[in-house]
Amino acid sequence: MTNDPMNWPLIPRGTLFEDHVVGRVFDHHWGRTIHASDNVTFSTQTLAFNPVHFNRAAAETAGHPDEVINPLLVFSVVFGLSVEDLSERGGPFLGATDVRYLRDVYPGETVYASSTVIEARASETRPDTGIVTWHTVGRDTTGEAVIEFHRTNLVRRRSNTTELAAVPDGYAEDFTTGARFRHARSRTITDLDLNGLTLLVMNSAPGHFSEHEMADSPFGERINFGGLTLSLTVGLATQDTTGQAVRELGLDDIRFPIPVRHGDTVGAATEVLSVDPLESGDAVVTFRHLGVNQRGEIVCQATRTVQVRSRVHRSTRQPSVPFLHRPKES
Repeated sequence: MTNDPMNWPLIPRGTLFEDHVVGRVFDHHWGRTIHASDNVTFSTQTLAFNPVHFNRAAAETAGHPDEVINPLLVFSVVFGLSVEDLSERGGPFLGATDVRYLRDVYPGETVYASSTVIEARASETRPDTGIVTWHTVGRDTTGEAVIEFHRTNLVRRRSNTTELAAVPDGYAEDFTTGARFRHARSRTITDLDLNGLTLLVMNSAPGHFSEHEMADSPFGERINFGGLTLSLTVGLATQDTTGQAVRELGLDDIRFPIPVRHGDTVGAATEVLSVDPLESGDAVVTFRHLGVNQRGEIVCQATRTVQVRSRVHRSTRQPSVPFLHRPKES
């Protein structure tokens, strides 16, 4: 296999038009706890200045036990939980109908989502896509529905132009020493990184957030904090490698061959260095993660060691969610 990570098999994420047969049900595997901080940030950033979303006294006066989660945040979270299964692989959001808020949601509640395909048809103007409509329901941990809606997207059709790797579940048995693969997602570096995240972790080096300081430097502009480049590289690889991790054991051989700048896009690739079974049935898996920019240059390298659970132990170690007990598709 080539040593160029840009040519390693790709682990795909998302689905394609042909996967959306009318009647198919997707139980989206993530859940999301909505915190009071999410609610305040969302409401203030969208100028939704209804005090029941950020003023507990006002919410109590209105008859609520706590601040009310902004319903559009509930909609956006439930929508977001569905994206990986329904529309991640391309195709714009065309619209939604019949959005119904079935009960108020309060800080600290966790929501889950499921979707049913209700219509799928070819696009008359774009032969590489189809148009799919789903009925999506958001539920709490008891299975009670809190929101439902229909939404429609363009969805890309299947092509066979890229060598694909099998999508791992993330258990120890899914990894073999020497395996190499690329991850589907990438992210562009913005001021969220150069200013926001750098200052969030209290990194006071002005080379990350001061254009003035860097104007006369050899770089000529701000560069991304290496710790965040590392975190993004590992983060982009996480779902494909450690979605079933018990604990992180350590990192080694961290290198940054070239700097990452504002506007660069970082993707990731992974090589499995070793899989060492434990008496418990879990395994210690060692990965080499590579961060790769839009020019195919390696910007980050790290060796990561993780304890990963075995598939045979999943039933005794994973928390159950009542509404998610049916198969992923039906």
